[in-house]
Amino acid sequence: MSEITPFDLVYTLVLGGILEESTYDDNVHVGHVLFAIALWAVMIYGIERIVQRNEKVNRWVKGEPSVLIKDGVINMTELTNNHIEMEQLRAILRQQECFSLENAKHVILENAGQMSVLKKSDEDKALSILLVDEGQIQHKVLQSNQLTESWLMENLKKEGYADVKQLIYVEWSEEKGLYILNKEDVMHESYRIDG
Repeated sequence: MSEITPFDLVYTLVLGGILEESTYDDNVHVGHVLFAIALWAVMIYGIERIVQRNEKVNRWVKGEPSVLIKDGVINMTELTNNHIEMEQLRAILRQQECFSLENAKHVILENAGQMSVLKKSDEDKALSILLVDEGQIQHKVLQSNQLTESWLMENLKKEGYADVKQLIYVEWSEEKGLYILNKEDVMHESYRIDG
């Protein structure tokens, strides 16, 4: 089961308000309740579609990951922006079985509030950066990592990809280079693992 998002909480509270009001108000008929629930459902659907289709709205609504520690260096700006104190950071690291700040190579606060930790001792793992997301070049990511679009396109051409729009996902790490998924590399059907 997936994590509950802030929007899910708001949706649930609104539904609860609709049902509560209809239960205790004698002037509200079944038709009013059904209309309110239908309107509520259409609004949810519309908001979700807008969030899925517009990257700026998606980022504003869902947020974006914050790199709290990069290459063992703590980013105090991100800690402050996310209202995380050092003791909280240490507690989170301990929950991820990293018992010293010295052992934390990369720490990322994910959109949903979870913390991803890459320890210095995890040599087989490499921190990667997302360069292309669903056919869109991530220019801010390139810029913040001192990479250019021409560098990306040159490396994609070396791998046999000329059109970024055909790529679903491209990540890069210094240790492993590019990892590329095009539209043919992904599943387009449901995959069930339970009942």
